[in-house]
Amino acid sequence: MIRFALYIHNHQPTGNFDEIYEHTYEHSYLPLLKALMKHKTIKFGIHNSGILLEWILKKHPEFFEMLKDTVKRGQSEILTAAYAEPILSFIPKKDVIDQIKYFNDYLYKHFDYQPKGLWLTERIWEPKLITTLLDAGIEYILLDDTHFLYAGLEEKDLCSYYVTEDEGRILKVFPISMKLRYLIPFHPIDETIDFLKEEENKKDNCLKTLGDDGEKFGGWPGTYDWVFKKGWLDEFLCRIERESWIKPVFLHKIANEPPAGRIYLPTSSYEEMGEWVLPPKRGMQYEELKKTIDKKYYYLIHGGYFKNFLRKYPEANNMQKRMLYVSKNIGNDINAKLALWRGQCSCAYWHGIFGGLYLPHLREAIYKNLIEADNFNIQKGLKSFDFDADGKKEIIYSDEEFFIVIKPQSASFIEIDDRRKNINILNYLGRRNEKYHQKILQETDSGGVKSIHEVLRSKEENLHDYLIYDQYNRSFGLDRMLNNMPTKENFRRGEEIGKIIDYKNCTILDEKKCMIKFSGQIEKTIQLSGENNRILQITYQGTTKLFGVEFSLGIFRSKLRLNDAKELTETYALDNLENFTIQADNFSPIKFRANENFSLLGYPIETISSSEAGFEKNFQGFSLLLIFKKLPTISIEL
Repeated sequence: MIRFALYIHNHQPTGNFDEIYEHTYEHSYLPLLKALMKHKTIKFGIHNSGILLEWILKKHPEFFEMLKDTVKRGQSEILTAAYAEPILSFIPKKDVIDQIKYFNDYLYKHFDYQPKGLWLTERIWEPKLITTLLDAGIEYILLDDTHFLYAGLEEKDLCSYYVTEDEGRILKVFPISMKLRYLIPFHPIDETIDFLKEEENKKDNCLKTLGDDGEKFGGWPGTYDWVFKKGWLDEFLCRIERESWIKPVFLHKIANEPPAGRIYLPTSSYEEMGEWVLPPKRGMQYEELKKTIDKKYYYLIHGGYFKNFLRKYPEANNMQKRMLYVSKNIGNDINAKLALWRGQCSCAYWHGIFGGLYLPHLREAIYKNLIEADNFNIQKGLKSFDFDADGKKEIIYSDEEFFIVIKPQSASFIEIDDRRKNINILNYLGRRNEKYHQKILQETDSGGVKSIHEVLRSKEENLHDYLIYDQYNRSFGLDRMLNNMPTKENFRRGEEIGKIIDYKNCTILDEKKCMIKFSGQIEKTIQLSGENNRILQITYQGTTKLFGVEFSLGIFRSKLRLNDAKELTETYALDNLENFTIQADNFSPIKFRANENFSLLGYPIETISSSEAGFEKNFQGFSLLLIFKKLPTISIEL
């Protein structure tokens, strides 16, 4: 006999489009649950994130009743998690414990169930999580078999659960079968049955666990027809019922048995995540290495560490540090905490095939929730400390209108949270080289449906024209000494746009007005003025022949335009301007004005990213270059 544990994880990110929630519910969550309910002898575990359950309760409360029915009759086990699906090692320990306890109460209220098992977001594991999870009342978690193999175990050792410990306190850990993750539901059913038979022949009463995304059952491209219309899932469940040597089980029952042993698991995640986090060159080397060695040696090598997404993408780092700042200063209001927790949702902080950093609406939702949480307990004033943890101090200013972060070295802004608009107007994403830019995988017919990890295709033509990479980190108010007048195409490609000015010193002149003077090759003074301090004034002094100020912005509204004429999603060049206005639907205009006439170059920041559906072009904001022959004073009405 072999014991088979079927565990499903369902989740949608903070801020995802309602139509995506609805489509995935209709094509995955609902039909999957109905199929499982039809086969009453099939035990299953399920985790639905708090973000998703919030939506389901509002739009489809019948799902709650159906799931509760499976719990009452003993067919399902509910897994808990941190409420809003954060990476646990990414957020403060207190927030982890508070989220888990809140979610446990939520699950008990709605399903009359007290879970002891936890679904670990993206299976991002660090040993320090042991005591955190135990303090939150967790008894066991699921991790990939990869974690156990990295620790030195072999495939033959993975037939039950292990215990790991910290200071003598024990947490139980179950291995998820990577083989099953790739077989189900993408390959013919016989391949899964044959694999389970092979495992049974090796060791009687062996436990094999599938723990994977519910979206793969109908929600991923091409899977709905295969899984439901062509009957793969119903046939698979019938087959499991017919094979008397396969016994569906609950993990909480297995957790009452003696463990297979004690193990100490290294910091890691599933194999693909370790590859995605690597820089492009290292990622290609890692991929090449795997091609040149036998698979039996794979577990002697592994990719990068998840937190290096913060190094790979400064925008992700800025967002995470903003989250930490809010968490540190938040009060006890539960609505503030819920907003913070939604702002801790993992998806927008990283990028792979699934991670949503490249999706502007997900980043925008993170900032919206963080700003809402921060607004409950605004820390007013001007401070200087290392906000982004790069070893250098930033200047942070906060009042009733704004939260602002300034880099003194460039005298430019990396964050401007508008509390009135409830957005970070600098929510752009830079153009960076990605490993997958080097290749496009061709689809082949293998008699089934391909896994997301096996399919990457272009969703539109000529994407190579947009593979332009920034040579610097973007900001707002980045000053350049120009040698020649660049063209709009020069600016878009980052060519002939001069040298960024480095400021050696800064002096705070007025904390209340955020008035700061920066000194270097020239002098630059910034200050807030006007009613409610909503005018940002930038004054330059010194001499220069040709001077440019670059402003990168990340605003995502329909009909985004310049002076009610130029589309900001296009490239353009304008001469002899005194002012211009950024406009959009349902958006208060941002007005730029200078005391010297200027030329204006602009282009959309466009990236090529990978997703479940293939390669796609994304609008990530826009960049403006104001070019002066004399040093100006610029006023920006925010």
